[in-house]
Amino acid sequence: MDSQTPGLRQLIAIGCLMLIPLLFSVLAVPPAYACQEESPIGTLESIQGSEDDAIAFFENQVKPILESHCLECHGQDPDELGGHLALISRNSILTGGDSGAAIDLQNPDDSLLLDAINYGSYEMPPNGKLSADKIEVLTRWVGMGLPWSGPETDTTVEHSRKTKIPEVNETTKAFWSFRQVARPTVPMVQDKVWVTSDIDRFVLAQLEAVGLSPAPPVSKTVLVRRAYYDLIGLPPTPEQVQAFVDDETENAYSGLIDELLESPHYGEKWGRHWLDLVRYAESNSFERDGTKPFVWRYRDYVIQSFNDDKPYDQFLIEQLAGDELDEPTAESMIATGYYRLGQWDDEPADPQQALFDELDDILATTSQAMLGLTINCARCHDHKIDPIPTTDYYRMLAFFRNVRRYGLRDDQSVMDASTRQIERDDSVDLATREKYEQTVARLGTVIAGIEQLAIADFEPVERDEFQYDQNRVRLLQKRVETGVLSQAQLHQYEQSRAELKNLNDNPPNTFRILCVHELQQEPDQTHVMIRGNPQLAGDPVEPGFVSVLSPPEPQINPASDGHSSGRRTALARWIASAEHPLTARVIVNRIWQHHFGRGIVRSTSDFGFQGERPTHPLLLDYLADEFVNSGWSIKRLHRMIMNSSAYRMSGLFNSAAYEFDPTNDLFWRFDMRRLTAEEIRDSILAVSGRLNRDRLYGPSVFASLSQEVLSGQSMPGSGWGTSTDDDARRRSIYVHVKRSLQVPLLASFDAADTEASCPVRFNTTQPTQALGLLNSEFTNHEAAEFAQIVAEQFNDVADQVREILLRVTQREPTVDEIDHGVRLIGQWRSEDGVDEQQALSFFCLMGLNLNEFIFLE
Repeated sequence: MDSQTPGLRQLIAIGCLMLIPLLFSVLAVPPAYACQEESPIGTLESIQGSEDDAIAFFENQVKPILESHCLECHGQDPDELGGHLALISRNSILTGGDSGAAIDLQNPDDSLLLDAINYGSYEMPPNGKLSADKIEVLTRWVGMGLPWSGPETDTTVEHSRKTKIPEVNETTKAFWSFRQVARPTVPMVQDKVWVTSDIDRFVLAQLEAVGLSPAPPVSKTVLVRRAYYDLIGLPPTPEQVQAFVDDETENAYSGLIDELLESPHYGEKWGRHWLDLVRYAESNSFERDGTKPFVWRYRDYVIQSFNDDKPYDQFLIEQLAGDELDEPTAESMIATGYYRLGQWDDEPADPQQALFDELDDILATTSQAMLGLTINCARCHDHKIDPIPTTDYYRMLAFFRNVRRYGLRDDQSVMDASTRQIERDDSVDLATREKYEQTVARLGTVIAGIEQLAIADFEPVERDEFQYDQNRVRLLQKRVETGVLSQAQLHQYEQSRAELKNLNDNPPNTFRILCVHELQQEPDQTHVMIRGNPQLAGDPVEPGFVSVLSPPEPQINPASDGHSSGRRTALARWIASAEHPLTARVIVNRIWQHHFGRGIVRSTSDFGFQGERPTHPLLLDYLADEFVNSGWSIKRLHRMIMNSSAYRMSGLFNSAAYEFDPTNDLFWRFDMRRLTAEEIRDSILAVSGRLNRDRLYGPSVFASLSQEVLSGQSMPGSGWGTSTDDDARRRSIYVHVKRSLQVPLLASFDAADTEASCPVRFNTTQPTQALGLLNSEFTNHEAAEFAQIVAEQFNDVADQVREILLRVTQREPTVDEIDHGVRLIGQWRSEDGVDEQQALSFFCLMGLNLNEFIFLE
């Protein structure tokens, strides 16, 4: 047993102590399954052939499933009958609806109902697949010939609806978020001393109305840390904290905000919020999960747009229709990479279904991220909650109907359908161009020669796999193992491929971008797809906006170059209009959310009937009006919010306020928040000074992952490269985002789900977080590096402890904290026998595990 083992035991003990409160919080909450509906099925009993047994089976096991999961859409109301299919009698089921009979008694296994509940051509129920035992019950029922209690035409299965599907009328148009923004009158308040901005008047007016007072202001030490994390996502250095604390000038705080807003790291922090909304990822998902070419340019576009304080309306227009502008630029065309961020099935069983799934994904992301509406819920039937009919869904879909699919199958089809070559502004001399072309040709010859040696040894299935670029190194590696190729040849192959890719990505006179393309200038006709089935075209529709918002008719002008229909421009200009009732409200609410921990409307991507009502509706409209009138400037909005007294409140607990308002709806104090996954990783690197802050933008980098993690994919290790130590220490926003392979530290601390738009990251508390921070290779390596840096600066143990705690907490540690650290290091050395440097590494690791490090007051 080596000398470090006792020290590791000590650390494990610390980890267990850290986990005690966490485990109590976990044990205090019932397991997830305890909250689920208890199954009415129980154990399936063998059904005998008697009629009585069959009827009992229907009554006891089938009927509850129909009532719980089916009759919401397929009940008795003829005006709200999904697909005109009623499941209220044996006769109505056999008669069927728009798609024919639900049950085929001659061939039960081919019944439409069974296909739907197994998520085949249809997906029923649409809000989540039935459990396996419920599917088994319905399958058994169909196989028995559909036994039914009572006369076959009786509606013996009953269902009462509590609400009706809302219609588009004057009443629903008057819903708070569907009305145009009107600037409210700023309220009068009693405590004028507390007020530093109009924001404070709106907040204070509601507090005073119920007899509450706001929390006192936070200390300057806490405030500077809050401002740094909120605007650039990084901790301040001890020197930066001290400089702000010592600055007694009147504009010290406002000057700090201006300084942080001008930092290039501002765009890295706030660009990440937008990437969450548009489900940014750099791979396609599904089995192969291939890499999206040049997608990082879109990420850079977002970061740069925030740094430049690009007007938000322009930001939206460029992403939706940057290629259709009168004078498109490389930047505006890169912005249309927005259309290429979703998942792509490169080998769909039903290509038409895959096409409409991808269009639905674009519409869902656009409507939720930009408008705060769940329009996608109206794909198969009229929206059950909001006044959005199915025709509105397909009219909105028509704006995207002409978008060319990401690709058809292979990598070349993606290059043709989703990339574009852009001329560089600066000219390149002939000699440079010729040298480039010669190098490309030479590398291509080397690669092709090695590939031909391997291909001759391939099995038929491997020849098919070889057409996918991500499989090639793996297949050649197998030829090294069998002796067809040497290790040197494989190494030369990998080096040549990497060099060729770099040259192809960065030619001397052009560069390629990921972007949108349309199919033709005159799009195909869009139809309402009955029950969302792309094989069942209904009435034709033309492009149009959501009718409950009282929109104008779209003004569509095809592009003069003949390459685009102009539809997306019409949509973009409507969404980005100053008169739109939702766009400004939604983004203002999101900015507020990321400063205060929750939005004025908590359901930040749902401003519809099912969403939460605003806690401060007048404040929301005031901010939306200010935002538009300021030229859609997000940085100006930051200044307004952060200079308010409301933002500078402490989190001091007030029992009377808590009793009246336990969820802090009135903002009587500032809520503590945990750092995001990216902020935690970046802060671990930043406190030691090892974070690579200087390199901005460019291709993504790869964090170092263990072989066990790499093996977790369907194609182990595929699509994950290596980066230099310097690159691997860049900010987390530059780490490659692969849908099938998450960086463990980021995943455990709730990084964004990339499958759909992610408006809110729900912070979980789970043992893997503490265990990962304590035991992962990354944190242990960085703790050792941190200790080495501190040891080189300070010889005295007390000074070392002080410096570590100062960097980790960004405040001056107390004498007791320093003394405790010195004693702990001494115990590790004397009782566990570890050397001086290892003990200091353990203390650094402990510092990175402090709650004060990962929580922001």
